[in-house]
Amino acid sequence: MIYPQKAMLLYPQIREGGEVYKNAIPKKTSYRLMDLKIDYAFRSLFVDERNKNITIAFLNTFFIKSKRALIRDFEFLNWEAAEDEKSYLRLLVETEKKESIYTEILFPSQDATEKQSFYFGSKLYRQQFEANSGFSENHAVIAINILNFEMSPENDEFHSVFRLADKEEKMPLTNLLEFQYVEIPKLIRSYKEGRLNSEEKEAARWLLLLAAVDDRRNYFYLDMYRELEKMAMTDKDLDIAINAWGEMSNTKENQLAYKDRHKQIIEQQFFKEIEWIEEKRKAAEDRAEFVEQKYNQMKKQYEQQKKVIAEEKQKRLEAEKNAVYANREAAKIVIHYGKAVARNLFKQEMSSSYIKKITGMSAKEIAMLKEELEEK
Repeated sequence: MIYPQKAMLLYPQIREGGEVYKNAIPKKTSYRLMDLKIDYAFRSLFVDERNKNITIAFLNTFFIKSKRALIRDFEFLNWEAAEDEKSYLRLLVETEKKESIYTEILFPSQDATEKQSFYFGSKLYRQQFEANSGFSENHAVIAINILNFEMSPENDEFHSVFRLADKEEKMPLTNLLEFQYVEIPKLIRSYKEGRLNSEEKEAARWLLLLAAVDDRRNYFYLDMYRELEKMAMTDKDLDIAINAWGEMSNTKENQLAYKDRHKQIIEQQFFKEIEWIEEKRKAAEDRAEFVEQKYNQMKKQYEQQKKVIAEEKQKRLEAEKNAVYANREAAKIVIHYGKAVARNLFKQEMSSSYIKKITGMSAKEIAMLKEELEEK
């Protein structure tokens, strides 16, 4: 049962059956459950020696997905990290087949998801050789990425596994370096649309645990939480996890630390968005400056070309004018000397057709000249 009036300020929004109930909490609880996608909450639940069994059960979700042997034991790795890397979790796990595998759990940001994953996964693999120069003894690395956003909107698969393989034949090169991505929004959508059957829900139960609370959107998925409670009746590890989750969420000290970390993450995301917007603005300014320079350059070239064309046109008109004048003068000369030649030929009693051929005069001009000579 939901109590929207009595639970005011305790839990802003609960989602059930696609509906949103504002200012409500599930019955029997008087506190907000922490969002396990916030690294502080995740570490509080899973990085605890008392909760070792639930950490193994959680990790086995990913080992089953990649068809590896189940985990028998693990140890946390201490490693030097920058401030923004301290939220990541590194473990050396031992499988039931006595394989040793480095496992890294990451919460990468949306602006460089694959790059962060590849960087830390390959860095962990490479560090094995810094102490050991040989290649005979080295362990596989699995980088598990928890994403509270969609990395690849083109498909609906919420849990993906990537390894090095041949591009054409899809033949795997090695399983020593593996990258897994869990896209929580896709998981929620699949659950809400009823596309998860009982077996898939069972396989994804630990992922549903991560999805049930979304502090980013201020949502609590009550139907998902009830589904988890139902599965916990037959899953001891899940039941322990849910109880531990509630206990740590109800501790004042944890609540304050969680709120501080959540605020820090929001601020980091805000500054990254500001940085991204600033980069876009600068790129737009640079692009506008480039376009303006290109425009001015083209305009200058156009003006120069226009001037050249105008000069060439003027030269052509002057040349045509001079050619017409020259043709006229030449015609005058031809006419003057042509008549002189024609008179001499007539005096030599040459025929009109011969004179026309020699002088180029027309038949009419020759006839008029002949009449003129005969009159004289």
